[in-house]
Amino acid sequence: MQTDHSSPGKFLVRHVSRDRFLSPAGHWVKTPDAATNFPNLLSAINTCLGRGLKDVELILRFDGNRPDHRIRLDAIE
Repeated sequence: MQTDHSSPGKFLVRHVSRDRFLSPAGHWVKTPDAATNFPNLLSAINTCLGRGLKDVELILRFDGNRPDHRIRLDAIE
């Protein structure tokens, strides 16, 4: 059995009810292309917790045809 151990290409933060992504300027934007690509998952989590963001999820976006992994922040608080 072969397992794909590739790392995510992007780490994004999305506001769930607004369907918007966190930008480098701290605003919510419509497209993931305009969103902050955090260097790692811990950095994304620290930003969310430090800003007191609610109703957000972390998105791990992989290259190729692999689906995104979504983690609700309230699942790790």
